[in-house]
Amino acid sequence: MNQRLVNKVNTLAVNVYKALGTVLLSIILIGLVSYLGVQTFFFVSRGWLTPTVVSPTDPEILQLNAQLAQQAASRDKLLADKRDLEGRLEQAERLLGSEQDFQERFRVALGSERESRARALRRLATLRQEYQEAAGEITESNRAYAGMARTRTEALYNAKLLEREERLTANHQLAQMAQTNLSLAEGSAELQTKLEALKRELAGLEASLAGKAEGLTTQVLLLEREYTRSVLEVARAKSEQAHLKDSLRSLDEAVGRYDALLATIRSSPWLEAIEKDLTVGFVPYENLESAPAGTPLYRCALRLLWCREVGVVGHPLQGEVTVKHPVRQSMLRGVMVELQLQDERWAREELLHLGRPPLFL
Repeated sequence: MNQRLVNKVNTLAVNVYKALGTVLLSIILIGLVSYLGVQTFFFVSRGWLTPTVVSPTDPEILQLNAQLAQQAASRDKLLADKRDLEGRLEQAERLLGSEQDFQERFRVALGSERESRARALRRLATLRQEYQEAAGEITESNRAYAGMARTRTEALYNAKLLEREERLTANHQLAQMAQTNLSLAEGSAELQTKLEALKRELAGLEASLAGKAEGLTTQVLLLEREYTRSVLEVARAKSEQAHLKDSLRSLDEAVGRYDALLATIRSSPWLEAIEKDLTVGFVPYENLESAPAGTPLYRCALRLLWCREVGVVGHPLQGEVTVKHPVRQSMLRGVMVELQLQDERWAREELLHLGRPPLFL
């Protein structure tokens, strides 16, 4: 009796074990077939896309916003440097114009001064000649009159025909005439000194205008020092002007590169989707021909079975994106497209089919 019960129990256990094995094997076979079916579908199908819910907190959005802020700050710094360089360039150009104007006016003034000195020299030479002739005549006349007057006065005094006071008065007049002769000589010497000074000044001005070192005076040298300082300032301003223009060209090129980079970042489909509040989906390049605007979208309960239409494809967004394959570990390159879904919850699906259900179910 006991043996019979044991045999029944063993038989039941074996049957249960066989049933469990069959069920497990069936589950494994179904899973394997499903896996192979899904892999085969993705290997041959070009009619699917991956919907994406874009959020401001997505890592891609945060990274793009950080890059946008960093590049914009760098561009603003370059623009500030550019404004500073433009201010320095304007100052250098003003200094250059001022110094060049000073040099031009200096040469004109130096020429005018030379002409003025030449005219003064001619007038002084004429005056000196006339003065010397008149002084010679006056001196000769005074000398002749003094000699005659002195002889006559002494003769009259000795003959007791003149009083002592009259004699002293006559001698005083003769002394005044001698003083007059001396003043005439001093005037002639002073005119000669002025004439020689004017000659030196004229020679110095002519030497400066001709660029010669011989004949320069200290006064002209001091003037030339100011002119030389102006020449050095002009050379420095021209050098700085050329340097600043090169720097500005480099800054303009750098700002242009930043503008292009910022335009590229701003045109990213991720940012465009956030700014326009769009529901988007990722379409690999190999599936792009199957996703023109207006293509129906289907959602399947088991990825491939029991499908229903949930919306249509909208217009594609500019720019390339890279997304992980929905079932594989590889990365796919493609574009984002707008999705017009009947219900926003379908945007959370892992996969939507393009055009028709994959198995017509």
